[in-house]
Amino acid sequence: MSPINSKATILALIDAEIEHARAGRGGSIWAKLNALVHPEIIDALYRASNAGVKIDLVVRGICCLRPGVPGMSENIRVKSIVGRFLEHARIVCFGNGAKLPNAKAKVYLSSADWMPRNLERRVEVMCPVENPTVHQQVLDQIMVANLNDEAQSWYMDQDGVFTRVDVSKLQDEPFSAHNYFMRNPSLSGSRSRG
Repeated sequence: MSPINSKATILALIDAEIEHARAGRGGSIWAKLNALVHPEIIDALYRASNAGVKIDLVVRGICCLRPGVPGMSENIRVKSIVGRFLEHARIVCFGNGAKLPNAKAKVYLSSADWMPRNLERRVEVMCPVENPTVHQQVLDQIMVANLNDEAQSWYMDQDGVFTRVDVSKLQDEPFSAHNYFMRNPSLSGSRSRG
């Protein structure tokens, strides 16, 4: 819970991925946020990248981290999805010694963006996803769909410039995460009637 220990927990989870990578188990981090501006978190992600942790970030709004900079962030990719829906979901996933997605990954839902005001001055919550069905859906459906989106995606380069995916060069219909979510609602809360 912020402002008590969310920042410390995030930093500890990033450090754990660094240790996994250094031990040869692989390290991976996925995050879906609205904003990434916290300098300590950004520095930790740079350290993780340099240790070999593969990091994929979906940041809808402001992002002060610079991906793909040699010797600093070459293992980090940042994209933004701008489409029909104004999303506010915040999801953070840590591979826990294996490539994402995997069943033993640490998955969290959060109300907080990675900003000083959210992690140090507001009451915010980050909770683990422990139900196996929901855990799998968050990883294999929600996060994979966001990472695979082509129709509404913009990728950030090392200078902080966003470039839209050129869908005219794709052979198939570009994948839209928003269309996927509209056509494939979650069934984890449904009950069979009989």
